[in-house]
Amino acid sequence: MLQAKEASETVRTDVTFVSNGLTPADHLHTPDDRAGLPRTDEALGEPSHVEHIVSDEADETTPGHLRQGHEHCRTALGTHLRSENEWVLRSVDQIGRYDSFVGIESLAPRPLVMIAGSESTTAHFSRTAVERAGEPRELFWIDGASHFGLHDKDEYVSPALAELTSFFGEHPSRPPVEGRAA
Repeated sequence: MLQAKEASETVRTDVTFVSNGLTPADHLHTPDDRAGLPRTDEALGEPSHVEHIVSDEADETTPGHLRQGHEHCRTALGTHLRSENEWVLRSVDQIGRYDSFVGIESLAPRPLVMIAGSESTTAHFSRTAVERAGEPRELFWIDGASHFGLHDKDEYVSPALAELTSFFGEHPSRPPVEGRAA
């Protein structure tokens, strides 16, 4: 029988979940069972295996969206005091099974507007949410904006705020449908 011990240290690597180009599903199919082995090791008293989410370094060879992520998340602009920029490898299978869209249709009749940049690598999440949601719904595109540009660049944030004001002006919150929670 395995006895769990409290690990006194954490193993950190320079391998990053985002910058290595793999999705959570890709991690599920690696030969070394990226989630199971770390869980077993931790149960046997080994330290947790932690990886960076966004690389601490980026240069001109770093793909554009990853460089933007670094420029935003690893600098004073986007860093938060409590953000350690880490994730625990033992959770990769849980991340791979997570589905943000389960039950999204139950939002209706509450209005849903998704705002995405035309250059955003994460725009497919907004598109999928709008496709699966009930009415009223809208996907608003901002030309030239990336995922990170929508965080703090006025040329993208201002049109986003204008669209939010317009959309929710046209579609105020409705009372809940009988039998559904408010």
